[in-house]
Amino acid sequence: MLAYRQHLTVKNPQHLLLSNLPLKVGQQVEVLILVKEEIVEENANFKADKNNPTNNPTHYSEAEWDNLEPELRRELETQYILNNPILMEQIKEKSEWVKISPEQLGIDLKD
Repeated sequence: MLAYRQHLTVKNPQHLLLSNLPLKVGQQVEVLILVKEEIVEENANFKADKNNPTNNPTHYSEAEWDNLEPELRRELETQYILNNPILMEQIKEKSEWVKISPEQLGIDLKD
């Protein structure tokens, strides 16, 4: 069984549109929808602020940045991207289907 992943934002809870699927007419599929955790809502309230060094990675000097914990650096980078509409639009434009295995999704098909 092959698995494909595409990240979407729900615009209408009554419909979810999947397009450009790498499937053939008549092919049977199983659809699994994974909802991101509620932490996404908390992140939506986060606003990048160049006057606040705790949440804007561009405020750090290279030496300060290198001394931060890797997990904190990843979180700051992620928040910066999530709150930058231009970067988010570029990511959406480049979104594509990627083949992933059920094992990568944590699904055991041996049942």
